[in-house]
Amino acid sequence: MTDKAKAGREALRDRLAEWRRTRPRRLAWLARAALAFERLARALAPAAIVTGLFVALSWTGLWLGAPTALRIFGVVILIGALVAALVRLRDFSWPSAAQARDALDLGDPDAPASTLADSLANKDDPQTQGLWRLHQRRAEERAARLKPVLPSPRLWMVDPRALGALAVLALLGTGFLAGPEKYARVAAAFDWRWRAAEGAPSRLDAWIDPPAYTGKPPLVLSLHNAGETRGPISAPVNATIVVRAANAADLRIATQGGVETAPETAGSNSAAKERRFVLHGDGHLTLSGATGEIAAFALHAIPDLPPKITPLGPPQTNLRGTFALSYRIEDDYGARDAQVAARVAAGEAAPGAHPVVQPPSGSLDLPSGPGALGEAKTTIDWSESPYAGTQVDLILRAHDEGGNEGEAILLNYVLPGKVFKNPLALALVEQRRLLALDAGQKDRTLATIDALMIAPEVFTPDPKIYLGLRFAHDSLRHAQNDADLVAVVDFLWEMATQIEDGDGSQAERDLRAAEKALREAIKRGASPEEIAKLTAQLQKALDQYLAAMQDKASKSERSAETETGNGQSVSAQDFKSMLEQLAEAAKDGDKDAAMELLDRMRDMLENLKAAEQSGRSSQASQNRKTMRDIDNLMREQQKLRDDTFSRDRGNPQGFEPEQDENEAQADQGEGQKDQAGQPPRSGQGQGQGKGQGKAGGAPEQDGDQAAQDELGQRQGQLGGKLDALRRRAEGQGAGKSPGLAEAGEAMKQAEQALKQGDNQSALSAQGRALEGLRKGAAEIAQQGGENGPPDDQEQAGEKQGQGLQGRNGEGRFGRANRQNNIDATAAQKARKVLEELRRRLSDPNRAREELDYLERLIRPD
Repeated sequence: MTDKAKAGREALRDRLAEWRRTRPRRLAWLARAALAFERLARALAPAAIVTGLFVALSWTGLWLGAPTALRIFGVVILIGALVAALVRLRDFSWPSAAQARDALDLGDPDAPASTLADSLANKDDPQTQGLWRLHQRRAEERAARLKPVLPSPRLWMVDPRALGALAVLALLGTGFLAGPEKYARVAAAFDWRWRAAEGAPSRLDAWIDPPAYTGKPPLVLSLHNAGETRGPISAPVNATIVVRAANAADLRIATQGGVETAPETAGSNSAAKERRFVLHGDGHLTLSGATGEIAAFALHAIPDLPPKITPLGPPQTNLRGTFALSYRIEDDYGARDAQVAARVAAGEAAPGAHPVVQPPSGSLDLPSGPGALGEAKTTIDWSESPYAGTQVDLILRAHDEGGNEGEAILLNYVLPGKVFKNPLALALVEQRRLLALDAGQKDRTLATIDALMIAPEVFTPDPKIYLGLRFAHDSLRHAQNDADLVAVVDFLWEMATQIEDGDGSQAERDLRAAEKALREAIKRGASPEEIAKLTAQLQKALDQYLAAMQDKASKSERSAETETGNGQSVSAQDFKSMLEQLAEAAKDGDKDAAMELLDRMRDMLENLKAAEQSGRSSQASQNRKTMRDIDNLMREQQKLRDDTFSRDRGNPQGFEPEQDENEAQADQGEGQKDQAGQPPRSGQGQGQGKGQGKAGGAPEQDGDQAAQDELGQRQGQLGGKLDALRRRAEGQGAGKSPGLAEAGEAMKQAEQALKQGDNQSALSAQGRALEGLRKGAAEIAQQGGENGPPDDQEQAGEKQGQGLQGRNGEGRFGRANRQNNIDATAAQKARKVLEELRRRLSDPNRAREELDYLERLIRPD
């Protein structure tokens, strides 16, 4: 190493040593600065809090509308609070070097910083000096580990109530409120030059608020570029124009055209802070102050067009005297309500006629689309109106929120009514109609009723009918006003329905009332408890109505089920299933599906009524009853075959396949697909039971023998029922059925095999018996014309409008199809799918990949 390099290293070592020796002095200066910052922060904290609260208060906009005196007072309060807060500055002093060294030595008992600042008093003693140098070196080593002092203001000493935190929160909140006007709002407190008469208001806002039903947002009116007319600005008619000023002493508002003062602010003085106007048409709005015009606007009113209601075809008349209207509602914003009313067609009533009952009217269902716009259908029941049978014009009206009305007219429609077959009831209903349409027909009605009472022992032998006619005659003769005539009109209707239907008329009225109550509850979104209660009431009324219909029908033809107008039959269970689906749909909030089910039920009831009134063919009814009996025999035979198979497998408790009710019925109706002589498919794939291999299947105990004998007795009883059914069918002209004959022979063979204990042979014979019953049912269906082409069946089902398709010649002759004819609603299907997915997801034996896939299906998010 050269001398020059050695010298450089020595110089570097000296500088590092000097840096270490001077480090305590640098740390002392930093400690003095930290202590000074702490003292200064505690002295200025009250002033900062006061300033923060003042700024937050200013950002709220307090000074914008405040008078000059209040602004001056606020600034004076601010200055006074600042002076009081800054009093602490007089106690401020710069920290001394000793205080800085004490801060450095805090926590160190050796106090190295203070030690290094000390000096030796006895400098003459060499030994003392040596000890002193040793003491200094050790102090320098400890001083090398000293750390800088960080500031710790401890503001809680001067702000024990945390007003500083409150000021910070206030600044954050009001800062968002002030937006870009932060500086202007603070400066307004120091603007003492403003006077009320010297210029425009300090703050002015104007906007247009469209009517709520339009769904449009407010329009803010820009107040820049004074002297220019903005616009035209388009807004919906009847929109509200709002002008709000912080100080409106010299604000003048001029309007022209369709801009009018709103009623709620009419007559208010010009000093009002908010003025409102209504835009009825095109116009102008001008704002001006003491210095001149502030802003001017040209406004264009967007007209609110009246709604448009368009019929989608002529009314569809139903069999129960109701009719359905299909229509479309259109509007620029949305519809509020819709009604339909009838008026007597031109030429139908005599000139100057005085009706005692006004034409019927009612509300229409609004479409379910946005704004209640789109297509809709309403079923209207005016069958009990006195105007039934009268040619009328139907007036459809729709209204929007703006009060506009749209109208459509269907001309010359004869209102349907209840169908009467009894001549006397028909006469009373016609006289009721004439009297209701014109009070001048009173004398004619009196003469007609008087004529109906001629020879009561011949024409009206029932004393109740004669007394009713006498009461109606006397009431009409003594009628003095329209109210008396209306009472006679109502009595004639009650009497006619009682003559026509007897007690059934009351059942029908109760059914209609229950249906109407449920329909209205679904429309208004009633609670599930109310829906369940009304559904139970409808079920009760429906049972009473069906019972009344069966009382009037032939007991031999309609003892268990009721026939519809298209040759099919429905039972009370079908209606019960429909009502259960309706309640589920209403519970799930699916109003459309619930209303559709109600309409289907109404169509089915109308078809029932039409079939009851038209009198179906006796031969066709007998054929259907025979087919139902065969259906019951097939179910009993299938059950017996299942028990026989269970017996052959050594299960004395009987065979119960795991399948739902509908699937079991379908399997029974369509028959097992296995060949004759094979056991039911539910037993296929099972291991050999303990009865397998015994050709005779002979019982080994007395209890087994008794059970075997019971099977044989049941088979014999089924054979007897089949023989009786064959004799009855042949006696009704249906002819001999080879299929039923094969079934009877097979049942006898099965009975013999069961008595001998040969269960395998019995199973084979029972399979042949089921096949023969199916063939016999098909033969009877063909004889009665029940199994027409599929296209014809579909057309018939669509024509009836009830979703029932003819399957009388296949499976279980349409019974299973009828029980499932009403499709489950979309909500019910979705719920079933979710339940199945959850069931599979809960199975731990499934593969991890499948469980992950199922979880993604259930929780797509």
